[in-house]
Amino acid sequence: MSNQTRTPRFKKLLPTLLVMGLTATWMGGCGDDDEEPTPTPIPDAGTQTDAGTDAGTTPDSGTPTDAGTVTPDTDLAFVRLNANGTVDNTFGASGNGISRLNLSTANGSVRDSMWSITRDAQDRLVVFATKKAEGTRTDSDRAIVRLTANGALDETFNANPGANSRKGFYGLDIGGLGDSARHGMVQADGKIVSAGYLSQPSGVGAQSANRIVMLRLDESGTVDSTFGSKGVLNSAPFATNDATREWGISEAYAAVRQSTGSYVTTGYGRAAGVSGNTVDLISFRYSAAGVLDPTYGTNGSFILDLAGDNDRGRDAVALKDDRTFMVGSGTPTTSNIDAMAVLLTADGQPAAADGFNEGVKLYSFDRPDEAFFNVARADVGTEEYVAASGYRAGGGQDDDAILLIRNITTGAEFAAPVPFSETENDRAWGVAFSPEGKVYATGFVTEGGDNRFAVARFNLDGTRDTTFGTGGIVTVNIIAGKLDEAARGLAVQSDGKIVIAGAAESQ
Repeated sequence: MSNQTRTPRFKKLLPTLLVMGLTATWMGGCGDDDEEPTPTPIPDAGTQTDAGTDAGTTPDSGTPTDAGTVTPDTDLAFVRLNANGTVDNTFGASGNGISRLNLSTANGSVRDSMWSITRDAQDRLVVFATKKAEGTRTDSDRAIVRLTANGALDETFNANPGANSRKGFYGLDIGGLGDSARHGMVQADGKIVSAGYLSQPSGVGAQSANRIVMLRLDESGTVDSTFGSKGVLNSAPFATNDATREWGISEAYAAVRQSTGSYVTTGYGRAAGVSGNTVDLISFRYSAAGVLDPTYGTNGSFILDLAGDNDRGRDAVALKDDRTFMVGSGTPTTSNIDAMAVLLTADGQPAAADGFNEGVKLYSFDRPDEAFFNVARADVGTEEYVAASGYRAGGGQDDDAILLIRNITTGAEFAAPVPFSETENDRAWGVAFSPEGKVYATGFVTEGGDNRFAVARFNLDGTRDTTFGTGGIVTVNIIAGKLDEAARGLAVQSDGKIVIAGAAESQ
């Protein structure tokens, strides 16, 4: 493995700072796809709503689930492990440590799935997901779900739902359009924030463009009306008032909270009027009330373009000094996607750090397709750490999980492939720290044509903690004989128990 350094290009384009509100209706449900969304053409514009797919971003690397012509349904699935890696059979109602949740009874090819999970101060589990839309619609709605610490749907959350909602989760439908929920967080004050994006009509001909959509709820699961419009921020920072000019696209894969209460996003998109289908890593800042901040970055945005190809932000954390540590992927040369970390100052400028070139560091793991998808932060003693997980793929070899552990205080880091299997496909989608400073990476491993949830525990130097499971790895089969099964994230509860969350084919 070698790390690459390349001078990045920072685009200094002036976005039109426009926050747009759409009439929003809230429908019961939650669910988020465990996969990257399939792009669809934007009418009139010739571009794609997600600006192209990343090779192999589906949990099973694009392998058909059953030969098939029929897309199987999936439900959310959760399993809890004891600190030593054994399954905790006190979790869930089934007696086997597994809890499953079907968010919608609607038919269609869109499936219940999730993007991330966290816990609150009471060890309740908060899940950021999308679900099948209700009725005859064939798209997805955003949802935030809360489970009790022991894995039951928490019906005190959104306890007084409207006609199209249910106790235990809150669903958001904007204009009957398909939503893409991404990472979320629980703030110290208990409020819950969900980041994501939604393709919406731009008003320029028949064109549609992705806009950043954030949702904030109070701890009880009701809309926080002090944020955006009725709790929803619907922002098109790359909009244009020129009816002949194509809008840009903006996506927020995560939003992190600074000490001021402001939110910094990471994701990818394209500024208005930029030709081609490539995307850049983009970042914006919004006030605590959901107002776009024109003082952030350059003219209100940070835009990273390494070499005129696709660069993407996938997740971020706020450091103690309000700097933002972002992870994702960059393309320094054609057909070579590297895992990437980006470090920005509190105001959206490239930050200096060991190994970073103008705020950017690329990680090459000797495969043509690599990316970090999740990042976590922790204080361990007097030092601050981040950890990121992802995958390497392609090159005619099986896929492998990758892991980054960086000591922010000293600059020391571990970065290497950490496969769950030496011969089968495996990827890591989620990462978390334990209270005592261990690092967990979770995702899936394929064993004999059968996908399983997989999790490994590491020491801070990157070595596997062999006191956990078998040689530091635990696998759990949610449903036997199926490839539609992958963990997307995990939460470590205050007692050290580990809740792994993802989606699995319906039983």
